[in-house]
Amino acid sequence: MSHIILIFLLVTASFASDISAKYRVTFGFIGEIGVATTKLHVEGKEYKITIHAKTTGIAKFLSGDREEWYVSSGSVIKDGILLPNFYEKTVQRYSNVAGQMVLKKDIKKYIFLHEEKRLYKEITKIRGKEKVIHKEGGDYYASNDLLSLFFNFKKMLPSLDVKTPSVFYAVGANKTDGRIDILPLKKDDDLDWKSGHLMKVVVNDDIFSSDKGELLINLRDDGICKQAILKDVLFFGDIKGEMID
Repeated sequence: MSHIILIFLLVTASFASDISAKYRVTFGFIGEIGVATTKLHVEGKEYKITIHAKTTGIAKFLSGDREEWYVSSGSVIKDGILLPNFYEKTVQRYSNVAGQMVLKKDIKKYIFLHEEKRLYKEITKIRGKEKVIHKEGGDYYASNDLLSLFFNFKKMLPSLDVKTPSVFYAVGANKTDGRIDILPLKKDDDLDWKSGHLMKVVVNDDIFSSDKGELLINLRDDGICKQAILKDVLFFGDIKGEMID
């Protein structure tokens, strides 16, 4: 379920006190493999984005009841742009060790030092009762994290019509430099989407053995993601995410 959160990301047009959505994820003939809820809360000049994704059905059993949490928080600056100060990713699952179910949790925390154009990173690994914390500088700097970038996209391209390739960088994307490519996508016979703003997002990382991690995304007029597809995963077909609430 690593990086599955890319299926659920929202691109939001305006800032109310709270904006939230729920998504259902399916995988080929297996059917539903997970659900996720996402929420944006803005109060004054501060924001917080939270996303919780969890496996369901057979995927829950095979992944050790895997769950993922993502948090981005920071400031709302000029023109409503979100500027993150903090980004955190938590992955939790259970493994059977000698007949005992052992908790495994990995937490990555990033602190943005924008004036210095660098990151502070803290990695925590929990294995049962053992806990190890490692602190270091970030591998690269970007002014956005993965969540803030997608919420900011509507501000950067109000029409949502992607006509030429664009390159963005975000903490939490490609491990090397955070690069994300956003490309034009035309309606074709492989898509049953009859309306919406279409684009291809390439995260330049291996997601579920999908090589570069190419996502087909369909946005509503208000900028909220309503459908997404991760193409040709392993031997089972596509991973599909669709808004249900």
